[in-house]
This record gives sequence, C-alpha cells and structure tokens, in this order.
Amino acid sequence: MPGSTRQRFIDTANDLFFQHGFHAVGLDQIIERVGVTKTTFYNHFESKDNLIIAVLHERDRQETTEWLAIIRQRGGGTPRGELLALFDLLEDWLAASDFRGCMFLKAASEFPSPSDPVHQAAMTHSASLFNEIEERTTAMGARDPAALARQLMLVLAGAILSREASGAVDIGRSARSAAGMLVDASPRGPITEVLQV
Repeated sequence: MPGSTRQRFIDTANDLFFQHGFHAVGLDQIIERVGVTKTTFYNHFESKDNLIIAVLHERDRQETTEWLAIIRQRGGGTPRGELLALFDLLEDWLAASDFRGCMFLKAASEFPSPSDPVHQAAMTHSASLFNEIEERTTAMGARDPAALARQLMLVLAGAILSREASGAVDIGRSARSAAGMLVDASPRGPITEVLQV
C-alpha cells in the first residue's frame, strides 16, 4: 500500500469503517491490516478515536472537492443549476448498486453525544455542505437563503436515511423532484419587501 504510514492507517481504517461501522472494527484489526506494530500506530495517533477523526476529516476534504467539481461542471454556471446538480449527483449516488450509506451520518449515530469529538468531526461535513448550499441560495436571490438551505439539507439527509432504511434505489428521484420544487417556489428578494404593504 503506497503512501506514508499515517496515510496507510487512514486509508485502511476508512475502508474498514465504511464496510463494517466504527465500533465493529477493532484497533488490532486495523493495525494487522496495515502490517505494523501497535507502537507504530501510537507514533501517529493517540487513540482509535483520533484515527476516526482523521478519517472523517480526510473523507470530508476528498468528497467535498469531488462533488463541488461535479456540480460546477453540471450546473451551467448558475446557482440554481448547481443546487439542482447536487441533487442529480445525490440521485446517482443513491441509485448505485454499491451504495453503503453516509459515513458521516453513521459516525454521528454511533457517537451520538454532540460534545463527542468524533460526532463533531462528522458534523463538520454537514456544516460545510450547508454553507455551500446557502452560498448558492444567497446567490440565487432567495428571500431567506438560510431557511431554503435548511429545507434542502432536510431533503438530502432524509433521502439518504430513507435509502438506507428501505433500500429503495429510486428515492433520489423523489429527492431531486422535491429539491426542484423548493428551489423554484422559494420567494426571491430581500425579506424587507414582505413588510412593505
């Protein structure tokens, strides 16, 4: 496996956590898969939780870079186009035969305390996604960009959880349709316009 030892731990743990979950994978299993000693592990990470956090940050960086590039390419250069391209991408992902769920939602559910550093690392991804969506709802001229961004996040997260729970591969199509309706029905212009009667 190429790369630094630290990166090998991150890549190996990423694969194992994604396949089996966080609590189901033991530290010894990761160390054995990497092919080093426990001492080597502790030269790079203080604990398994620290490794989990590193995995989540790395995955957040990679996934965000990838999907931003795709929605910019597919979005036609408009905020609305990029928002809908995000849900097109979601539809493709949810329909994939190798779909295994969202690692960040899994981390948040396995480490449910909001004060847990692993939970917080998982929520960083959600916050980044929200910020990107809100940036586009603002640029689109939505009267309440944050409210629209929250609604779109609910549709997105709900679709992922529904796909995990039901196994329905077409759930992304419904999410894409709902997102389109929310975006197109969203009032435009400053909130102050509502007050001017």
